[in-house]
This record gives sequence, C-alpha cells and structure tokens, in this order.
Amino acid sequence: MTTFKPRRDAMVFVTALWAITLVPSTVLAQSWPTKPVKLIIPYAAGGPTDILGRVISQPLGEALGQAIVIENRPGIGAIVGAQAVAKSPADGYTLLLGDINLSVNPALYKTLPYDAKTELVPVSMVAAAPLVLVVNAGSPYSTLADLVAAARKNPGKVTFGSAGAGNTTHLVPELLKASQNIEATHVPYKGAGPAVIDLASGRIDFVISGLSGVQAMVAAGKLRALAITGDKRANVMPLVPTFAEAGVPLPDAKLGSWWGILVPTGTPPAIIAQLNQAIAKALASPDTKARLSAQNIEPMASTPQIFGDWIKSEADRWASVLQRAQIKPE
Repeated sequence: MTTFKPRRDAMVFVTALWAITLVPSTVLAQSWPTKPVKLIIPYAAGGPTDILGRVISQPLGEALGQAIVIENRPGIGAIVGAQAVAKSPADGYTLLLGDINLSVNPALYKTLPYDAKTELVPVSMVAAAPLVLVVNAGSPYSTLADLVAAARKNPGKVTFGSAGAGNTTHLVPELLKASQNIEATHVPYKGAGPAVIDLASGRIDFVISGLSGVQAMVAAGKLRALAITGDKRANVMPLVPTFAEAGVPLPDAKLGSWWGILVPTGTPPAIIAQLNQAIAKALASPDTKARLSAQNIEPMASTPQIFGDWIKSEADRWASVLQRAQIKPE
C-alpha cells in the first residue's frame, strides 16, 4: 500500500489540474445521472471485491445524487463482468470495479471476448489492501512453515482456492510456490467468497485472500490466519506475522490487492470527470474511511491517467511472475 504514498501529493495536484481543464465540458454532464448507476462486481458475493463495492456504493451514490446498484457477474477470472461492462452503452450508467485481472488476463488467455485497452477507460483507483493466508481452524498447519513443509513432502497434494485464474488470490500462491520450490494444486472459484466457504468446510487446504473476506471467519474461530502480505502487520490481526516474519518474504506481493473503477470506451469526458470527482469525495468521507479501515483496506483515489499507468505497470510486472511460475496462456 505504501507504493502510492510518495506520489499522493502529486496525485492530488494532478487530479485538481485535470478537473479544471474539463470544467467547460462538465456542462454536458449536468443531466447525468438521471437514474440509478450500475456497479458490476466481477466476482461472487462475499469476497473482498464485493465487500469493497458495497462499502463505497452508498457514499458514491450520495455524491452522484443517484443510487448505486450492485450487480455480481462472476466467472472466468473476472472476464464475464469485464465483458459485460466493455459491451455496455458508453453513457456512464454501467461501471466496473476492476482489479489485477485487468493487467494479467491478456497474458493468461490466448483470446478474450473484450479488449481492456480499447474497450474500457480507467476512471480512478479506489483502494488497496494486503492479503492473508488462511487455513481451516482444524488444519494440522499451525504455521506457514508447517504448510510449506507439507507441500514439499507431498507435491501436488496440498490444495489452494482462488477467486479465479489471474486474480491475486491465484498469483500470490504461485509466488509462494515458486519462492519455496513447492507444488500445490490450484482450485479456481467464481470469487473469493465461495473459496473461503469451501476452506471452512475442509474441502481445500488454504486460501490467500483479502482480510475483509476472511476476517469474520477468523474471529469466529472457523479459520486460522498464518501470514499477511506487506511490510507490516494488520491492525485488525496484530498477532499474524508478515510473510517475511514467517520466513517466506514475497516482495512482488507487497501491495496485495488493488481495485479501481472503469467505464466503457466512448463515455463522455465530462461524465468521467464528474465520476472521478464523486469517487474522490466518497473515499474522503470519514465514515467510508472508518469502514474500510476496519477491513484493513486503504482508500486510494487517483486521476484516470495514473490509474491507467498503474494497470500497465502491473501488466509488465506480473508478466515476469507468470513466466517464472510457468503459467502459459490458455
């Protein structure tokens, strides 16, 4: 999460400057929105992306003067939801809460039913959060070292669930496998929520997910947290060591998860500017900050340009990770 802090002041300045240059054209968007705005979550309900979307939907709706309607469109590494937005009318009424899949899907799939570079336009970063590795509370693995040792002793028998191929919940376990030279079997789901449910039921061995998606089950004693990404422990789980503290540093996964909002290409610049300002206002709300902080999620607004640059830089960074993990396009 600290990745963005050095440029935060610059981001605020660029946001203001960018908005000022569009002031004359905002007149064109004065009639928008006149009806509820749909926010598509490309994962099943219950996971970190879904939780984030529901937290920001109310303050974002208040900033826009219209209700934000959540629609879960899970499937195939967020492809179903992204395609739905990419093919929607470019009128500002359909938004995508996207994540790392925007950066890695082109490297994971030989063909996609949409082109994120030409059919989706970045509006703003929204948030970032660390990830935590959890196991079933009845699991024999009390530490990360226990889990790694089991995977090394029985190659391929240890299983991990993810929110879908290419998601951070898939890529970070691949980093873990590569760094420790171990084998574990990937079990993809349509979202982190279903994966966590199966983990609690004992059907898989571990999941690396956002804290917001597992915190309640950890607190209820159904799951056990073994390690967290990033360079510091989480305030909500102070007893859980970082991966580095647990003896398995994962510098490529320092930021963990990140999210941002996109719209179909062709959406009027004035609407994008208005939406960008509304997102910044929603994330600046003390109540929103408190609710996200409780989930250990850091709000992170930006300009469209900065978000677009971030998507590209993530694509470049994870391409080498995919290559090292020998993950080839399907």
